[in-house]
Amino acid sequence: MSALLTKEQLENFALQGKAYADDHVGDPFNIKDVSERLGISYSYFYHNFVDQMGEPFWHYVKRHRLELAAGLLRHSGYNISEISDYCGYSTTAAFSKAFKLHFKESPKDFRRIIILPNERRTLQITEGITIALGSEVFRGLFNYDRCEKVRLQDNILYYSLISRGKDPVGEMIARMTQHYTLFKRMQTLYDIPQSQIITGTLDAVPVTDYEKLSMFAGILVPISATSIHLQLQQNFPYLMMKRVAGGNYLKLPVPMDFATAGIPMYNFISMNCKEGVFKMSGNHFFISLNGPSYSEIFIPLLKKHY
Repeated sequence: MSALLTKEQLENFALQGKAYADDHVGDPFNIKDVSERLGISYSYFYHNFVDQMGEPFWHYVKRHRLELAAGLLRHSGYNISEISDYCGYSTTAAFSKAFKLHFKESPKDFRRIIILPNERRTLQITEGITIALGSEVFRGLFNYDRCEKVRLQDNILYYSLISRGKDPVGEMIARMTQHYTLFKRMQTLYDIPQSQIITGTLDAVPVTDYEKLSMFAGILVPISATSIHLQLQQNFPYLMMKRVAGGNYLKLPVPMDFATAGIPMYNFISMNCKEGVFKMSGNHFFISLNGPSYSEIFIPLLKKHY
C-alpha cells in the first residue's frame, strides 16, 4: 500500500469498513472479508481503522451490534431470540451473555427500563441545539392520526457520514446543505425514479454515546433500478452503501426542516412504541428531505401493526 495516500483516502478506508459492518449486522464475516473487499491487506486495514476511529474494528462491530440490539429491545416487537439472530449471534445464550457484559443488565431487564441515561443525555443535548429552531411549536403535528401507512420497495442507500464524534448533531446541521446539494444533483443528473434524499443515524439513539453517533445524508434508490446502481457505483466509489429493507412503513409529513423534526420525531416514536400503538421492524427510521421547510418521517413497522 502506497504511503502517499491522503488523509481523506485513509479515512475513507475506515468509513467503508464501518459501512460494511453496518450493512452486515446479522451476517457472519471477519476482518479479512472487509480488507479484501477494500483491496488492502488485513494488517493495513486493522491499524488504519484504529488510527482513524479510535477503537479496533472488531470492538466497533461488537459494540454496534449490541447497541442496535438495545434499540430493538426499546422500540421493536421482536422477542429476544429474534433480536439475537437479527444482530448476528448464533445463540440466544451467547447474545444474552454479551449483552449483560456490555450493558450490565440482561436483555429482559433492560427492556423494562423506562428512561436510559444515554437516551436522556442525547435528547437534552440535541434539544439544546435545535430549540432555537422552534421544535416546540410543531409538536402537535406529530400525531398518529396524521400518519399514512405505505409500502416501500427494497432500496440501496448511497450515503456519506456528515458528522461523527464530538458534536454530531451540530455538525450535521452545519454541513447538511452541501451534502443535500450533491445528492440533489445526482438525482437530477441520473433521473432516478422514486429516489429520496434522506438523513438519519446509523446508531441506536437510546444507548450510543452522543459523541459516537454517526449521522448520515444520502440518496435512497430502489434496488430494481439496476442500471442506475451500476452508474452510481462506478462514478461515486467513495460513497458508502447500505441495503434498506422495504415493506410496511408509517409516513408522517411535517412542514419543517430535518433539524427541527429530529427531537419530536424521536419522542413520537418512543412514546408510541412504549404505549404499544405500533412497534418497529428495525432501527432504520429516517427523514426524507423534500425541501428547506418540508420533511417526511418514515418509520418501519412490524407487519401486525400495519
